[in-house]
This record gives sequence, C-alpha cells and structure tokens, in this order.
Amino acid sequence: MRKSSGGIRANGRFAFILFAFFAAFALMFGRVLYMKVVHGAEYEAAAKNQQINRYDITIPPNRGSILDRNNQVLAISTTVYNVALDSLQLAEVAELSPEEQEKTLTTLCEYFPELDYNILKQYVTINPETGELYMNNHWKYLVKGIERSVKEELEAMNLKGVYFEKSSKRSYPLNSSACHLVGFTRGDAQWGLEGYYNSYMEGTPGRSFILYNGADSVVHQDYDAKDGDTIITTIDYNIQKIAEEVVAETAAEWSAKNVAAMVMDPYTGEVYAMAESHSFDLNNPNEIPEWETDTKYTENWDQLSSEEQLEYLNTMWKNFCVSDTYEPGSIFKPMLVAAALEEGVITPNSSFQCNGYTDIGGYRIKCHLVSGHGNINVEQIMAQSCNMGVIQIANLLGADKFYEYQREFGFGDYTGIDLPGEAAGQLHSKESIGPTELATMSFGQTFNCTSIQVIAAFSSLINGGNLVKPHVVSQIVDADGNVVLENDTEVVRRVISEKTSAYMRTALKATVENGLAKKLQIDGYSIGCKTGTAEQGSRTNDDLWALSNMSYFPAENPKYIVFTVINQPSDYVEGVQTPTPMTKKLIEGIIKYDNLEPTQPVEDEANLSQNKTVTVADYTDSVIFDVIGDLDGKELTYKVVGNGNTVVNQVPKGGTTVDVGSEVILYVQRSEEDTGTVSVPNVVGKNYEQAETTLTNAGFTVAFEGDQSGTVTAQDPKYGVSVAKGSEVMLTLEIPEKTDTSTDTTGTQTTQ
Repeated sequence: MRKSSGGIRANGRFAFILFAFFAAFALMFGRVLYMKVVHGAEYEAAAKNQQINRYDITIPPNRGSILDRNNQVLAISTTVYNVALDSLQLAEVAELSPEEQEKTLTTLCEYFPELDYNILKQYVTINPETGELYMNNHWKYLVKGIERSVKEELEAMNLKGVYFEKSSKRSYPLNSSACHLVGFTRGDAQWGLEGYYNSYMEGTPGRSFILYNGADSVVHQDYDAKDGDTIITTIDYNIQKIAEEVVAETAAEWSAKNVAAMVMDPYTGEVYAMAESHSFDLNNPNEIPEWETDTKYTENWDQLSSEEQLEYLNTMWKNFCVSDTYEPGSIFKPMLVAAALEEGVITPNSSFQCNGYTDIGGYRIKCHLVSGHGNINVEQIMAQSCNMGVIQIANLLGADKFYEYQREFGFGDYTGIDLPGEAAGQLHSKESIGPTELATMSFGQTFNCTSIQVIAAFSSLINGGNLVKPHVVSQIVDADGNVVLENDTEVVRRVISEKTSAYMRTALKATVENGLAKKLQIDGYSIGCKTGTAEQGSRTNDDLWALSNMSYFPAENPKYIVFTVINQPSDYVEGVQTPTPMTKKLIEGIIKYDNLEPTQPVEDEANLSQNKTVTVADYTDSVIFDVIGDLDGKELTYKVVGNGNTVVNQVPKGGTTVDVGSEVILYVQRSEEDTGTVSVPNVVGKNYEQAETTLTNAGFTVAFEGDQSGTVTAQDPKYGVSVAKGSEVMLTLEIPEKTDTSTDTTGTQTTQ
C-alpha cells in the first residue's frame, strides 16, 4: 500500500511539471504568434530598414559660380567624389575570395599613395580581444575630392567594399585675382562675395537612400541636389588685372601698410576693379603669401598661438577698400568747394589770399607751400591744393552747413556696398566742431573714411550731383538662366546741382593741366584729378601718411573714376612716394584695353610756351619738392644751388613776371629733418652708363624704364631734391628722333 501511494504522488508531481511546461510554452508561442500576426510586418520592415539605413547619403549641391561682367570665371564648384570603405562587407568577401579582398586593398593603395596598406588590412582583421573587426562598420572615408575620371576607372574594376559619395569642390581658377572681393568659403566661414551672397549660391542638398517596399525587396531613391545660383559681378577682369599689376609694382617699390586701387563708373556705381596689396591665394587662403618677409610668420608660424595665426590671417583676408578707415586729406577739398558753391557763399570767380599759414585756436596751421600762394582763385585752390584757401571757404560756409554736406556726401555712414565688413568712418559731432576742427576738416584731416566712401562721394561731384550706391554684383541667375536678383543703379540722394557738378568736372582738369598732378597728363586725353597727402593718427609722430589720387576721364563726360592710395608708406619722404605714377599707368592701361578715342587734339609742344607769361611765387622756406611741382605747373625750369630741402633764397624774387620756360634759381640748405640726406644730381640728357655712374657715385641706386641705349629724358626724384642716401632713382630712357633740349655748363636743362 505504501509503495502504491508513493508512486501516485510521484506521478502527480511529474504531471504538474509537464503541465506547467506546456502552459509556459503555449503562452510563449501565443505571444510570438500575436507579435507575428499583429506587428510582424511592422517589425520586419523596421529590421530591414535598420540594416539598410547606412545607405542614406546627402548629396551636396554645386555651389553657384562667380563670374566677371564678361563671364570670366572667378569662382566655380565642380562635382567630385569621396571614397568610402565598407570593412564589414570586405571581410565577408575574404571568406569567399581572398583574392578579391587583396585586389581592393592593393588597388586603393596604388591609386592613393597616401593610404597605408597595413592600416587598411587591419580594418578587415578580427580583433582577438573583442572578437570583432578592428573597423567594425560599413562606412569609413578613405579619400575625399577625387575627380570623376578616377572614380569611373575604379568603378570599372568592380572593387568589393568600395563606395563613392558625390560631393562638390570649390576652386578659384585665377588664384589670387580679386581675392579680397571674391572671398572664399571654408566650412561655415565665408569671406567677400562668398559670404555676402551665400544664401543664393549654396543651393539645396539632394539625397540618395534605400527603402524597403514591403514586398521583400528594396528600392533606391535619389533626389537630385539643386545647384546654387550664379553671381554675375560688375568686375571687368581685364581692368582688374591692370589694377593688380600697378598695385603690385608700387607695393614692391615702396613698402606700405596698404596699397590699393579702385575703378568705378561714376554714374552707375558699378565697380570695375578693386585691387590691393597683400593678396593671397583663394585656393590656399591659410598659406603665408610670397610677399611676406617677416620671419615671425615665414619661419616661426608653427610657434605662434592659434589666436596669433588667426589674427594675422584675418588682417590679410580683410578688404582694405571697404573695411579700413583713414584721414582722406586733400581729396576732400573739392567737396567743400562744391558745398560752398551750392550754398552761394562763393562763386567760381571768388579769390582768396594765401600767406602760407594761419593761426587758429592757438595752433599755427601751414599751407604745403610755406611761402604762400598769394592771391588765388577757386580753381587754383584745388589745382594747387591750397590749405589757406579751403580754410577761408569753410569759414564762409560755417560749421553747421559743413557738417550737413559732409553727411550728405556720405561720410560717417555706410555706402551699402554689397560686400561684408564695411566700416562707416568717424566724424566730429556737429556740436564739437570749433574753429580749429573746422579748419583741419576743410582739408580732410581729423575725420576718417573708407576708400569706397570717398570714391562714391567724389563721383557725385562729377556725375551731375547724385550720390550713387556702389555695387559689385549686377545680376544673380539660376541654373535655367532666370534672373533671381538684379542690382540697378540706385541714387541715394542728390547732393549738388548739375550746374555745380558741371563746374567741378571742368575745374578739376586744372590739377592735371597746370597743377600738382601735371605728371598725369596723357596726350589727347582730358583728365580731371585731385591729389591728397594726409597725416594719420597722432600728430606727434610725423611718419604716418596716406597718399592718394582721385582721377576721372574723359573729364567732360567721365566713363571711369580711378582712386589709388598708398596708405602709411614706410620711411616716407615727401615727394618720393606718390600714387600719381601708378594712377597714370592704370589709366593708360584702361585707355588701351577699352580702345578709347582721344578726346582732344594733341598740342604741338613747340608752340605751347609762345607768348605766355607767368608770375613767380615766393618760395622762401618752402620744401623743394613742392616748389619743383609748382614750377612744373607753371612751365618754368630751375637750377638748385646748395644741399638740402628747404629753399632759403631765389632768383628772380617772388612776384616777378617772366616768360614761360624761364629759369628760376633756387638756393637751398638743410633743415633738421634733412639729416642724412643727399641731393639728387641732374642726369637728364646723359646716356644710361653716364647717369648710372653719376648716381652711384653720389650714393644712390638706379632703376630704369625704356630703351637702355637711349638717353635720360626724365628722372624721379628730380634733381635738387634731397633724399636718404641709398634711395632709388628711376630713369626714363628714350631714343629721341630730334633733340629738343640741351644741357649748359652748370648741368641745368634748358629748353631751346
């Protein structure tokens, strides 16, 4: 009985366990069945999508191009490809065909020497510690930016585990041309036009991915990228190139903080050229440029902190023409004259007295011609750049009106040019303008402006009186040629009347015809001009200057306005560094390129001085360079006696009337500023060998232009000017068809 009872209890326990097992199994089976029937399709699709979502690729668009006005490419984006490796797939390939894996690895290293075979091999090798591949993923970038032809060659080899991602590469075919204007793009940072018009050029990305279609198959989906819009600029590459050449030549000759040139249409505000020194390669903007000589950057770049490196690069990338401010100097004088004419406080026939200086507010303010210009009219004030004349005109105009016109001409405000980083400049407040401030502002000192401000303001003087908004982009077009944006001529406001503007156009010709810019004369072409020499910063330092030249042509109906500036030249010597030669070369280049017809007959030089007389000024205490410029303007010859830059006596005396072509003898001596300087000898009329010997013996270096087998027809600096020993003297050599000059026994050039 006991045995029977124990067997029953054992069988019961077994039956219970069996029941529990089947119950649990039934529950699990029911759950699986539920999930399969109710959510099976959803989970299956999710699993498959998870497996294939690694193929979801963004296709970058081609960035819109930047073109000049004649469709010369300044910036362009091209399609390139990134090479990626699927190490998981390549590892699986090795199990079936080790040769295929080896083919992939060796071919990649053959095409791209920068890849290391051993590293690639490790990617598809099992890590013994983890039991997984060292590179346990489906996507590893190997090389970026390969050309389409290379991609197609590799595709033809059917390499396993290799994929190609479409991308875009930005390039600048002209390297450094218009670099500060065009700008560049690197990651999220854009400079120049690249930054200003980024939203138009960036385009819309595309997408390439794989989807599960619910029927045990996958489909590829591709959405093409929409390329960015094309920027058509107002820049003329040919004029830009000429401007860059003259800027580079000037910067090489005279070291300066900045050398720049701009060319613009004064009526429309279209900028044809914007060039400056310190250019850089747009394709490699982080590289130290060839012009840099400071060993701090050329040899010790890696020792600099990232902040120091960035500061240097930002300075190099910055657009001087729109971002840097300086005191404009005498190029502002015509704007004051125009304002006074407009308000009726002067007329073109008004005359003023210049004694060489005036005392205002406890300060003695001098004219550049210390002996004074004497009685001088409005046209002569601008041609000879007389400080005393404009001070008197400013007093007649008054501080309130002066300030009003200063603002009307656009100073102290943004021009609105379509470039980033524009500065507004800085003016005195109206309330702070006292007698001294009014006097100094009259000749362009004690306030700041940008180059783009001053060329826009000056344009209003000669275009009929309208302040026009400058711009560097004319149109933006999409891929189908539709115009997305168009920048038409925008008149900000009328500043002066057409009558005043017409007078200014004509009056400023005198600066070239018989004023301080006589070297700018080009036979057959009418040119208007104003020069400027402005001291910068603290007046306790006499070594910071901005030298400028604003010219326009043809003067009667200007097609081009040209602005050149040498900002803060090193070792400045008055009369040696000047932007006039670069301006002339730039204008000559534009005339030749545009095939401009002469606007006036070429005069017979033999008859220029017939029956003409001129009054000799009193040059006592004046700087010899200024005197020579004045004598050139009056077509007088000269002889210098002594050494130094300060005139202490002259024959004939000031106030004497003489025939054009007469000789003035200037007696000079050294001043405190002349220490260590040497007087330049006269070599005009000599052959090159004679001139070189004379100048070398005197302690100068020699450069020349023209035919070396000819004779010297001009020299710069002119003889009699005292400059630092070792300075360069530029000689102009020509082979004359007919001798027009002779040299007397004193070495003075005289006209026959």
